[in-house]
Amino acid sequence: MKNIGVVVLSLLLAPATYAQVPLKSATPAEQKIAWAEAAIKAHPDRSQPYNELAVGCVNRVRETADSSYYDQAETAIRKSLELTPDNLEGQKARVMILVGRGAFARALDLAKALNKKTPDDVLLYGFIADAAIELGEYADAETAVQWMLDLRPGNVPALLRGASLRRLYGDTGGAMLFFSQAYQQMPPTQVEDLAWTLTQMADLQLSVGHIDDSEGLLRSALQNFPGYYQARETLARVQTARQHYSEAVELLRQRNQSFPTTASRYALAEALERAGQTADANSAYKEFETSARRTINSADNANEELIFYYLARGHNAAEGLRIARIEIAKRHDVGTLDAYAWALYANARYDEAQKQIAKALAVGVRDAALLYHAGAIAESLKDGSAATRFLKASLELNPSSETAGAAREALEKLAPATAEARHTQ
Repeated sequence: MKNIGVVVLSLLLAPATYAQVPLKSATPAEQKIAWAEAAIKAHPDRSQPYNELAVGCVNRVRETADSSYYDQAETAIRKSLELTPDNLEGQKARVMILVGRGAFARALDLAKALNKKTPDDVLLYGFIADAAIELGEYADAETAVQWMLDLRPGNVPALLRGASLRRLYGDTGGAMLFFSQAYQQMPPTQVEDLAWTLTQMADLQLSVGHIDDSEGLLRSALQNFPGYYQARETLARVQTARQHYSEAVELLRQRNQSFPTTASRYALAEALERAGQTADANSAYKEFETSARRTINSADNANEELIFYYLARGHNAAEGLRIARIEIAKRHDVGTLDAYAWALYANARYDEAQKQIAKALAVGVRDAALLYHAGAIAESLKDGSAATRFLKASLELNPSSETAGAAREALEKLAPATAEARHTQ
């Protein structure tokens, strides 16, 4: 659920009106960058081409995971605002960069300020929703998406954000419907947008144990946009669900050949461990830890992965809790609440853990790992009935989840105690 990002950026601003550069093999973002650069060359005193260049660079990050494009985007926006201070399109591009780099609080403040000045701009509501979702301000996000739909019924950016919210609220069917409606409206030339949406749908299907459906969607995504790193990451999780661990390793190795992220390094380390490649896994975990620790206090971090690493393979529950407290001070989204609750649990702070996991569950989210955590926390508080309920719900939701084995073991241990409790009532 982490980092939804700026959704379908290439659909947010109309294509440049300048003469198109003939780039038949270029991606949509590369084309947009080329159009903008040509326009800057022709009209270096106009701000809008720099705005277009910035948006193209942000789009390129999503195509490649190469975060250096954010630096290029920021340079372009500085020039745009130098030429035309406070121009709206330039400020909107600034919000995109902030969201992309994980500076969600700053992005939300700027988006809200711009929204007050221009309350009929649909996409500003979308940026409010993006940042609010990441911060766990779900009511604000829902209000913003509703404004988008009221102003322009059925628009793609609103449908995609609505799908994300429906998933968070536990409405899998509604989320799939919104994703499908958005997908059907996307131009066939927007290959990354199509692949991204199919990947989101695949991730949703995988979360409820529909492995074959998920794989089919991912194969389609890779046909639309060959080599797409997000699709490969999710396909590796499909292979993990099938217990095809060597295949998962190969997919993640392919994914990490170009612009690996800290999170993708962690995914590879986990896959190597499951595949029994212990030496390589240990090396990959060390590489992940070194990389992740550099950005603990940065907006764009891998703290959620780092927390779970320390709680399990890093054998440092205290450090996991310390990092979780850094994150919970900044955001209260479902993923952060879950990580914080699990860190409290690992440090034997069971009452506090229960309070945090209850906040996550109150959103309505249906997630197998979160439900397993809720069950384990309930069991630690000697609430066998609640523990059994949560653990069963986790397995019913997704019997092939990464926590399914642990949930089954916990249920087996609980079964005699639960039966005895019922007998004595």
